[in-house]
Amino acid sequence: MNIRLIRNWLNTIFIIGALVGMYLYYKGNRDMGIYVILISILIKFTESALRMMKKE
Repeated sequence: MNIRLIRNWLNTIFIIGALVGMYLYYKGNRDMGIYVILISILIKFTESALRMMKKE
């Protein structure tokens, strides 16, 4: 699989996760919202690491 495609998918998951986390934080359970946002940040760090290891 192409690294660029993986990075695009990770970015999409990050954006959706951050939006869901913000919604949960403001409208629902604040603790769950924080956990979702933290998981989204870990996904973004993974995407960033893939970008740094790019060898094209």
